[in-house]
Amino acid sequence: MNSTVRSILEQKGREVITVLPEETLAQAILKLSQHRIGAVVVVDEKGEIKGILSERDIVKYFAGRIDITTSIPVSKVMTKSVTYVKMHQNLEECLHLMTTGRFRHLPVVEDDKLRGVISIGDVVKAVIADREFQIGQLEYYITNTF
Repeated sequence: MNSTVRSILEQKGREVITVLPEETLAQAILKLSQHRIGAVVVVDEKGEIKGILSERDIVKYFAGRIDITTSIPVSKVMTKSVTYVKMHQNLEECLHLMTTGRFRHLPVVEDDKLRGVISIGDVVKAVIADREFQIGQLEYYITNTF
């Protein structure tokens, strides 16, 4: 049983919290807090991905600054180079991308449209469930074969 990105989104849903590049950092922080999430996808008016803004981006931006203001646009703080995955990709690929890239959120794009976001927590949970299923199948096979 090899789970895919699609299987995660079918369970957790496809709602994606987004912000526009010109929205303020304060507006983005409010969305992160209200939705209890660690990242928002930055899209333009057409829904095209322009970046991603994570808690880590915000901390990195403010680190060592004296002039702390949240009225700056999201576009100044966001990560512009966004790695994304497609629905058919398996979770091993996702884990590899996340660990080598050192990020915790992957937008899901299909037919040039944003279809969801998966987190490293979503992926790890699904991988563990797959492993438990495989172990159960092996235990059943061993118990009923001998």
